[in-house]
Amino acid sequence: MRVGHRPTQRPHLRVQYIAHGASPWHNMRMSTLHEIGNAVRLRRTEMGLTQETLAHISGLSRSTINAVEKQSIGNLSITRAEELLDSIGLSMHVNSATPSPAHKQSLPNRSALDRAAATASVSYRSAMTAGQLERALLTGDAPDQIRPHLQALLDEAPMSLLAKVVDELHLEKGIVRAQVWSQMRRLAQDLQCFRRVWQ
Repeated sequence: MRVGHRPTQRPHLRVQYIAHGASPWHNMRMSTLHEIGNAVRLRRTEMGLTQETLAHISGLSRSTINAVEKQSIGNLSITRAEELLDSIGLSMHVNSATPSPAHKQSLPNRSALDRAAATASVSYRSAMTAGQLERALLTGDAPDQIRPHLQALLDEAPMSLLAKVVDELHLEKGIVRAQVWSQMRRLAQDLQCFRRVWQ
């Protein structure tokens, strides 16, 4: 595809063409819907959500959620897909074929636990540490000095950040993702958080 008068480098999508005879764009759409459907079903299950709850959180109908998970949806706009994925801490990315020099030279990122603890501490005089957050998520215990921080985190932090915390605990501590999500839900209910995802 050309844009303007100069040929441009086509972005690399993490999808595969699944048939040689059909239109490649049709196949890319089907493969992308397959990836989205599988990712949504897996994350929803890990988080302990029903399709109905996910529908409320994302603003879509339960039948749409069901169709996405079964990859039987006829048409899913990018906007609706982004709303659905964002509601459970997922996102879509289009990667260019060659990374820019800025990405190659970027400094190592802080851990998800560090970022989550900092996010939760913005409005408070005393900060919650990454270690305190980790202990709370592993034990389900919310000491008095960090209860407000945990409530702010679970109610207001982006779901994508919470998902990264779950992934980090899974990869570094070997904790099953579903167990971390379940622990977050128990803490949120104990702290009387209002976010729909914890109801």
